[in-house]
Amino acid sequence: MRVLAGDIGGTKTAIATIEIGAGRCRILRAERYPSAEYDTLEAILAKFLSSEKRLPAAAGFGVAGPVRDGKSRITNLPWRFDARQLSRRIGIRRVALVNDFGANARGLRYLGPRQVATLWRGRPEAGGPIAILGAGTGLGQAGVLPIGRGDVVVASEAGHVDFGPRTALEGRLVDFLRERFGRVTRERILSGSGLELIYEFLAVEGVARPDRAVTAELAAAEDRAAVISRLGLARRDRLSRAALDLFVSIYGSETGNTALQYRATGGVYVAGGIAPKILPALKRPVFLRALQDKPPMQELIAGIPVRVVLDSNLGLYGAAATAAC
Repeated sequence: MRVLAGDIGGTKTAIATIEIGAGRCRILRAERYPSAEYDTLEAILAKFLSSEKRLPAAAGFGVAGPVRDGKSRITNLPWRFDARQLSRRIGIRRVALVNDFGANARGLRYLGPRQVATLWRGRPEAGGPIAILGAGTGLGQAGVLPIGRGDVVVASEAGHVDFGPRTALEGRLVDFLRERFGRVTRERILSGSGLELIYEFLAVEGVARPDRAVTAELAAAEDRAAVISRLGLARRDRLSRAALDLFVSIYGSETGNTALQYRATGGVYVAGGIAPKILPALKRPVFLRALQDKPPMQELIAGIPVRVVLDSNLGLYGAAATAAC
């Protein structure tokens, strides 16, 4: 079956035509667009579909926001969606919307061994629940309950849950962010902008003095988080290294929280745009220590496998699966 699939995010929108069937998902054509440069999703779809010789049989879109009754809006963009209206406007009879991490969860079954990196092998339980989370523009989470040949997917908006500090330093981080934003959520910290905020906080804390050359590079950069990540991974700038280490520790803790919330004895997957880019940092002991430091649940969580998704097309696979249902 040939379908149209979309992974609709606050920063980028990926659109693809995909052939899906019998546990197999093959991308025929894919394009990525900067979301903020378009007023509507329909404008992007019109551009993409203008190069297609014929319309796909169905369409599925993973949306970075809650979906209810076939309607949704992007959390970090002024875009609103209605599946019925979208169907009429693009001329495809069957259109389905799903939360983006609901789509990511549906896409897991199409990943092969080379598309993931294992951080912890654990002792997976056959048929056990699976959890997935990922930081990017925001923080998404979902759970999967395998049932027979299908999956029951439970999407969530857990990224908007209040952040709970574990240490005095994290408590001061919350105070720092509360003064600026009011309520402090998990997504406020575990996102690209969150890494920038951690860097600023640690500078105020006096953990290290900002390097002049780094400050100049950050001022000129379109993606400040990418600069901090790169310097932190290279261990060349003390403040960037400290910021990345704290980010990774909090990420590890939240991965453990997600594993416990879904009792993910089948495994927990770390997806999103940031994880593959900082994979060397996630392989350091700080991530797994924070993940598994969950007394009195150490024995349970030690058996849970932990994997990082390396394939950036995961959301497209899941959107295609949604379209094909």
